[in-house]
Amino acid sequence: MTFNPTDILAIIPEIGILALAMIVILLELLSPRQEKLFQWVAAFGLIAVIALTVIFGNHGSAFSGMIALDGFSAFLIILITAVTAAVILMSGDYLRGTNIRHGEYYGMLMIASCGMMILVSATDLVTVFLGIETMSISLYVLAGLRPEKARSSEAALKYFLLGAFATGFLLYGMALIYGASGGKTNLAEIASAITRLDKAIPIHLYAGVGLISIGLLFKVAAFPFHFWSPDVYQGSPTPVTAFMSVAPKAAAFAAFLRIFGGALPDLGTVWIPVIWVVAAVTMTVGNITALAQKDIKRMLAYSSISHAGYLLLAVLASATYEVNKEAMAGMMFYFVAYALMNVGAFTVAILISRSREKGDYQIDDYKGLAAEHPWIAAGMAIFLISLSGIPPAIGFFGKLYVFSAAVKAGFVGLVVIAVLNSVVSVYYYLRIVVYMYMRPKEVSLSLKPSVVTLALIAICAVFILLGGVLPGKVMNLADQGATQSGLEKPVAMIR
Repeated sequence: MTFNPTDILAIIPEIGILALAMIVILLELLSPRQEKLFQWVAAFGLIAVIALTVIFGNHGSAFSGMIALDGFSAFLIILITAVTAAVILMSGDYLRGTNIRHGEYYGMLMIASCGMMILVSATDLVTVFLGIETMSISLYVLAGLRPEKARSSEAALKYFLLGAFATGFLLYGMALIYGASGGKTNLAEIASAITRLDKAIPIHLYAGVGLISIGLLFKVAAFPFHFWSPDVYQGSPTPVTAFMSVAPKAAAFAAFLRIFGGALPDLGTVWIPVIWVVAAVTMTVGNITALAQKDIKRMLAYSSISHAGYLLLAVLASATYEVNKEAMAGMMFYFVAYALMNVGAFTVAILISRSREKGDYQIDDYKGLAAEHPWIAAGMAIFLISLSGIPPAIGFFGKLYVFSAAVKAGFVGLVVIAVLNSVVSVYYYLRIVVYMYMRPKEVSLSLKPSVVTLALIAICAVFILLGGVLPGKVMNLADQGATQSGLEKPVAMIR
């Protein structure tokens, strides 16, 4: 690898967020009781990182093709940074009264985000692995930040052990692909090498694709590697759960799309049928299991699994030349919608939980919420309606764009399964709306939301409605990111 000083510009967002993490950690060391200061330095610092990403967002390939700060990665870096800022703002109320050190917590969130930034920019298997490990190790720590709670320690241990096995599969798969492609790790070079192999595909290349699939399917919590998700979501600190439900999933799907849609489309006849089945079973298992949940964190965990199934449609469509850019743009739009919906829903969940002495997350606690706190209930209703995919909320258009790309790519049967699953999901999302508006309250909830919490709920709700009324504005940005993605596609893509 040759180094060009201008390559540094391609990792400006990563440098910025790492520097910010170090500043916040040092601030806690110097002024340990200034929790509000840490929070606002982190939040405003992340806005500066977004500004840096906008300025350098189309720098292109760097470090001999190992990193690409293109439209696709810049879009997702901005999204991940915005989600991190929102989680930091929602964490203020949650952290009070816990033994979590605020500066270390905010710093670890930003280090995890740095790993995700590397992952969405990675155009080489080495940088893919580097991004995944930076992200994963930070998330293992974040999941176990409340050791006084048995569930938190259990969540961290399960996540770490299963994640370590998944990483082993991923790394072994990369090694096999490296060998089969003639010593290539760059995704575009791997694609070209596979094209030159024509029909003489070695068996260990297929094995490598299978092992990488296992590692990535674990990261996105897809069937049959989804079992960790409900327990980890339930046991982790709730702001961390909100963070894990959106940002790591976006980063992992970006890697999924770059590897399978960009480097392995010539092997589509092998992996497309497998991912087809995985997508169908993932969305079905996620939705059916969510029906029986009484804890809102577990319900949202299974909901997250079903959404992973929907997003796999975009990965499938990305391997088809004619709709590749449309699939990418649909995935990008979907993550904007999903981020708004999940951040808003978890903010309300934290607020309701803190009003209960037990601090649990039972769905029954939402009974009669609209009578006492109509604006909070209205915000939660908007989030749930959007998650179920009912128009005119932004969630409807997120599904519409992904499903449309999948139909054009020829996956009509899978889209039918996805639509039927969306109908099933309406029941468990709207059940909470029914509880809030049509059930008498059992216990009076003394909610004391901060101004920041109310602002976060209001911003998410307003943007969900605006994104549903004016989806073209967001889609135009996603289209630009997909068009400027710089993803080199081999000639022999599936047609």
